[in-house]
Amino acid sequence: MWDIKCIAAAMCFATSNILFAVHTSRLLLRPNRTDDDEEEDKSSFELWKELNPTHIQEQWARMSEERPIMASASLLNVVAWFLMIGPLLQSAWVLSRGGRRLVGPHVLLALLAVCGGLVELLARLFYVGMMNAAQW
Repeated sequence: MWDIKCIAAAMCFATSNILFAVHTSRLLLRPNRTDDDEEEDKSSFELWKELNPTHIQEQWARMSEERPIMASASLLNVVAWFLMIGPLLQSAWVLSRGGRRLVGPHVLLALLAVCGGLVELLARLFYVGMMNAAQW
């Protein structure tokens, strides 16, 4: 049974990481500028430093267009972490031979798995909520 959970978690992790990479690459690619553009030789950092309002509006619009990819990547990552808690708990139980051998380190492994999974779950859900509130 834990093989199915591990495979599902691995698939969710892989898919979310691919979506994160797509999101990052799409944000880093600059749109093609026209030859008439007077600011074409300036770097993005210089435009941010000058607080150029048109550049900031363009960047905000691009980020809002990419928001669904980021939200789906974050939610898939949440599902992956949630699915990973079960196999980690089962591994701790098996490695302790049913609670008869070296119980302390295996209980610590189980607690770290549960706490880490829940903290990651809450952090990703808060992040998705903040992204949605920023667009509202």
